[in-house]
Amino acid sequence: MKGHDEQLRQAMEAYGDYLVQLIYTYVRNWQTAEDLTQETFIRYYRSLPKFRHDAAVKTYLYRIAINVTHDYLMSWKHKKVVVSELFQKWLKTTQTPEVELLHKDEQQQLVWEIENLPTKYKDVIVLFHFAEFSLEESGDILGVPINTVKTRLRRARQMLGQALEEGELNERPHSKGNEGRL
Repeated sequence: MKGHDEQLRQAMEAYGDYLVQLIYTYVRNWQTAEDLTQETFIRYYRSLPKFRHDAAVKTYLYRIAINVTHDYLMSWKHKKVVVSELFQKWLKTTQTPEVELLHKDEQQQLVWEIENLPTKYKDVIVLFHFAEFSLEESGDILGVPINTVKTRLRRARQMLGQALEEGELNERPHSKGNEGRL
């Protein structure tokens, strides 16, 4: 077990911050991201006796982190927290959600659109563009063939482009001929 303790320590030092950031992109809450990162390392430690080193430790940890995050996002606890946070935000806001959305800058809009992608598309965007894994590594982490990763990445980019373009169309000022009309 002493060797496993050292492997865990090294993994935590090398990848802890990256895992928190990865998980944060899904849950948008630092405390929850830290908790889920801890759960990731617990699962990693428990699986060390079975780990065959077919994959790199980094790839293995990211796979565990994504599974832990997906489990959390599907849980009742998460759904309860999200509803509670939305309700609190609604009570505090003085503007309508539509007005708030119009005031977000482009980066916030992109993050919002990524968050709202279906999970299988969000996974490839986060792994490839933010965690900077290769297509092959992303496929290993997600347990899918490289062509599936390519397809999902292409579709995710298309969905993001379309969503961002629609957002721009909604923000454009009305033409002069429509002024004063309802």
